[in-house]
This record gives sequence, structure tokens and C-alpha cells, in this order.
Amino acid sequence: MRSREHRTSVEVVRDETGLVTIGEGLVGCREMSVELLSETQRSTTAGRALIAAGLRHVPGGELVWAQVSPGNAASFRALLAAGFVPIGAETLIVPAP
Repeated sequence: MRSREHRTSVEVVRDETGLVTIGEGLVGCREMSVELLSETQRSTTAGRALIAAGLRHVPGGELVWAQVSPGNAASFRALLAAGFVPIGAETLIVPAP
């Protein structure tokens, strides 16, 4: 639901370990986020497998931005292992209701 608040054309790829959301985010860039469904599903390979599954839904050669919650080192390591390269950070500030 959060992804659809900030992205358009959202696609969700899911398996028993978690889900990947892919959509068009800020300035039309393709964005991906990964969420493991439970602590018991966390392993060194579960996140990487979800990332790979999500990337199979992106047209070849298209750039993908990945989002990692601040302090989520495991997610950051999984993205690095999948070939992502850190180039900067962005902060989405949403006005209070």
C-alpha cells in the first residue's frame, strides 16, 4: 500500500519468503523495494532471491533504483550482492495530514 502512495505502475512479485515491489517513482525512475515476510524467513539468500525475481520483471538495460530503510544493513548487503551500486541517498518528506 505504501508503495502505491508514492509510485505508479506498481507490480508486486511475491513468494513464500517475501515480496518485491517495482514501480515508477520520483521523476519516472524505476524503483524497487524488498520485504521479507517474517524473521524466520531471513537468511543470507532469501533477500537475494527476491531481488533476482524482481529484476526479471524489468526490461533489459533499464536502470533500477533500490530503496533501503535507514539502518537496514541486511537489505543493503543483499542489494550489493545482487550488483547494485550505492550512488547517493534520497529522503522522501511527506506533509503531515
